[in-house]
Amino acid sequence: MGVRGLTTFIAANASVYLKPYELHDTKLVIDGDNLCLQLFRKSLHNSVAFGGNYDVYYRIVVDFFDKLKLANVTPYVLLDGGYEKRKMSTVRYRLLQKVESMKGFNMVAVAGTPPPMLREVFVDALRAAGVSLMRCPFEADDEVAILARKLNCPLLSYDSDFYIHDVQYIPYVTLSNKVFHKVSDKEGDNFKIGVVQRKQPKKAQHRTDGVRYVAQYGDESVLEGEGAESYCYLDCCLYTIDNLIEPHERLGKEMVPLFAALLGNDYIGRSVLKPFYEAMRMGGKKSKFFRHDRRIRLFLKWLQKHTLESATRAIMRCIKQGNKKRVYRQILTAMRGYNCEECTALHYFGLQEAEQAEPLKDEEIEKELEARVGEVDEQAEPTIEDFDVESFLTNEGQYNQEQEQDQDKDVISESDDEELDNEERIQGEEENAVASAQEESDAEEKLQDDPDKPTEENEPHERNTFTDRNWPDWFKELYRAGKSPRFLADLLHSNYFINYPQIEDLRRPDSNAPAYPILRTIFAILKTAFNVKTTQFKYFTRRKGRTGMRSIMFYDVCLPQGTSYDPHKLPNVSILPKLFQQSGIENWQELFRAIKSVPSNLRLYFLAIIYWAKNCPLVNAAHVHALIICILQLQVIDKPLKSLYRDVDQFRHQNRTYLEQQRKAGKTNSAGSSAKKDTGPSSSTEFNRTFYNKLTTGTPRAELMLAYDELIQHFSVTENMHSNRKPAIMPDTMHTLANFQAVCFNLYALVPLLGYPFDNLHMHELYNNLYVYNVYEWIKARSDLYEFERSSMFQRSPTLLAALRVMVEFVQTYVPALKDRKRAKKAASSKANNSDKVSAEAKRILEQQVTPANDWETKNDTEESDDEAFVDENNAFSQLLLAR
Repeated sequence: MGVRGLTTFIAANASVYLKPYELHDTKLVIDGDNLCLQLFRKSLHNSVAFGGNYDVYYRIVVDFFDKLKLANVTPYVLLDGGYEKRKMSTVRYRLLQKVESMKGFNMVAVAGTPPPMLREVFVDALRAAGVSLMRCPFEADDEVAILARKLNCPLLSYDSDFYIHDVQYIPYVTLSNKVFHKVSDKEGDNFKIGVVQRKQPKKAQHRTDGVRYVAQYGDESVLEGEGAESYCYLDCCLYTIDNLIEPHERLGKEMVPLFAALLGNDYIGRSVLKPFYEAMRMGGKKSKFFRHDRRIRLFLKWLQKHTLESATRAIMRCIKQGNKKRVYRQILTAMRGYNCEECTALHYFGLQEAEQAEPLKDEEIEKELEARVGEVDEQAEPTIEDFDVESFLTNEGQYNQEQEQDQDKDVISESDDEELDNEERIQGEEENAVASAQEESDAEEKLQDDPDKPTEENEPHERNTFTDRNWPDWFKELYRAGKSPRFLADLLHSNYFINYPQIEDLRRPDSNAPAYPILRTIFAILKTAFNVKTTQFKYFTRRKGRTGMRSIMFYDVCLPQGTSYDPHKLPNVSILPKLFQQSGIENWQELFRAIKSVPSNLRLYFLAIIYWAKNCPLVNAAHVHALIICILQLQVIDKPLKSLYRDVDQFRHQNRTYLEQQRKAGKTNSAGSSAKKDTGPSSSTEFNRTFYNKLTTGTPRAELMLAYDELIQHFSVTENMHSNRKPAIMPDTMHTLANFQAVCFNLYALVPLLGYPFDNLHMHELYNNLYVYNVYEWIKARSDLYEFERSSMFQRSPTLLAALRVMVEFVQTYVPALKDRKRAKKAASSKANNSDKVSAEAKRILEQQVTPANDWETKNDTEESDDEAFVDENNAFSQLLLAR
């Protein structure tokens, strides 16, 4: 949610509305999804997301909660669940915005787009930090505010809605990044403040923190010990609703929800209330104030002269007769969330409030609001007295009355007209997109609040059925614990799935396409377990070849043939193998026997690699090599290192002497044996736990450091990615990696439903998209991948090279087609007198046969055939020299 313009207004008047606050020794309720995105933005300061900087992001989340622990703050994190119907227009518009931002593969969009499994890595970090968490069935804002009120503790978020809720709200942007230490005497007249010097060994509980004192107050010095008080805290600002209403003492708290509705939030659009704004005679072209600033002040003043009943009646008198009841209901719905007191999280976390009272249900809240504001008078017309607020504004000196007399008082200002027109245009685009999506599917059904029950005719008003009261207990337990993604609520409750696209090639089908069979299985499991006969669901996604969105109906969705599902008899070990059999893995039975010998944390990941390699024709051996090199980096190379430097210069500066010594020692040891190039393991070597344990514990540190020295560069953005030449970022590579992440995401959602036959994926230990992309681009055109890897990145790390070969061969055993997939071969050197002619001919062929990677205006897109040759667009010879 969010109240339009309120964050800007508060920020512009921070000295009035935000008060300094020391956060320590308290409980803290956290808006989880908001914090998830705020910490993601923070991760971009030192790294580029580029589709998934999961390892960097994970460490930032753990570090954030470590700081709270130092300040003795106990956090409770609430996560968002599924989407409610009343939010769908906002969701669709945001999806359209995301698709539009992908257009052209510009570096800004690619670098800053949240990756698909960001929330799942966030949850992993919460568990690692020992933080209490709960996923709400739908949007968490109300639950967050209610829990904070009942615990009488601060709330952390960066959502303007919490300026309206009656809570102790800490905007995230005011929270300091440093932990401070304060020592004071008992009277508080003398104190000193220092910055905690936080050290970063592997385990936070074993570290020793020092303090560097930076300020002192008072005439006497204060020393820690007996008679002195000391504590650690995070500096921030605190907002309460009293800060908003105190300058306007006549505005009571009961009026604040209506104030939020007038500004417009996700539940009521400002264009709905346009007649009311016109009646208020808002704004002038010569106004000295910004639109939002003036509008907020105007509403605060206007509401002072009204009660909740009289203000609502005045608003409704402005609405056309045919729309009065609909707008009236929207206003009540927009106000309802600010009055709700039902709190599931309180009992889920095992907490108790001081005074317990039976909370009202949503329907009861709306009835109570309706009783307070009265019924709608459809015949009433607006009066001048209700909307004459010019005297308020003039008294405050906000406008020059002579200037206002020269302006047209019958309509709102041009700037406000433009803003409202833009909102109506946006809503029109959403409606057109939805209409187009419905035309594409002849048998689509209208989405209902509860698709498993018929819609009641002539209901007095729309009931809120977006609760988890009818969900099965086994699913509620799984979902609330955050063990499954939020989209399962949409599939279970509303029979639809919203696919937010990754950074992918818009000319191709959406990146989730290879994972459709997994998604269908998830839906079938949910409906089978819920004893519902529904066999179809709606899938919202982007259009192919151009911006916009469409919907697809999945019909006859059922479990894989020969399988059954009982949520009380888990784990289910039959569904996943059958899914792989249907995907075309011929020796699937052997695969699932062999996978039991693989280390538990890698089993599902290698199943994902094999599924992806089989079902995505663009995948070649170089892709698999890049993925497994990333596993070696994150699982083997990173873990023994004391500090995880991602900066090439910093790492080499810190370890220059050691690296030089090891290179010299390596040359001495290899003297006389340079002719031996046996890079492969023994024929009896298998990819199993014994092999992997030896790899992780027995690889010499020198090999790891020397390998990291070669590989660290792949964590950085290359210069050509910032180039204006097309394509600076390779769409084929990004799309293929997006396919892989989609497979991982869907398997991540499926495994908990099956009772964890395999440990679930922990992407921060397995995958970094920028790293995989760079490695692939580096090796893709090499004729002999193993020889190139032996002579470059693993030149002094034979153990890692042997491990790479074992793991790649494991994948190729079950996807033998990988060996025959076409990829570019590095061109041999040619004579100078012929090179120009060949280059010109190659360019001519490229211009004729290769569609520009960012040509989004092409209307007649065609699917590429499965056996289409890979073309290295950075190499003009690649079309002439293709190798299998």
